[in-house]
Amino acid sequence: MVTLDATVDCVEEKYFLKISVEEGPVTIPLSDDNPNAVKSAFNKLIQRIRIGDFVIKLDKDGDELFSMVANEYLTQLNREIQEVRSQMKEYGLVEAERMQ
Repeated sequence: MVTLDATVDCVEEKYFLKISVEEGPVTIPLSDDNPNAVKSAFNKLIQRIRIGDFVIKLDKDGDELFSMVANEYLTQLNREIQEVRSQMKEYGLVEAERMQ
C-alpha cells in the first residue's frame, strides 16, 4: 500500500488540504464552501483509486485548528477510499494489482 502525503496550506487566509498524487496535487478546501472544488478533488482521487491501494497521511501533525480538522477529514476520507476501492474491485474497475 502506498502512502500519499498531505499538507495543510494557507493561501490568502483560506485553508486547503493538499494531497500529493502522482498526476499532480489534489486540493480540498477546508475553510471555504466550494462544492465544485470538492467534487473535482474526489474525481481525481477516484482516478487514483483505479491505479492501486493507498492511504493519505498528514505530513505534519499540528495542534492548530485546521491541522486537527484535516486529520479528522483524512480519517474519514481514508475509510471512504477503502470502501470505494472495494466496490470498484467487485465491478472490475481497478487495474490489476501491481507486483511490488
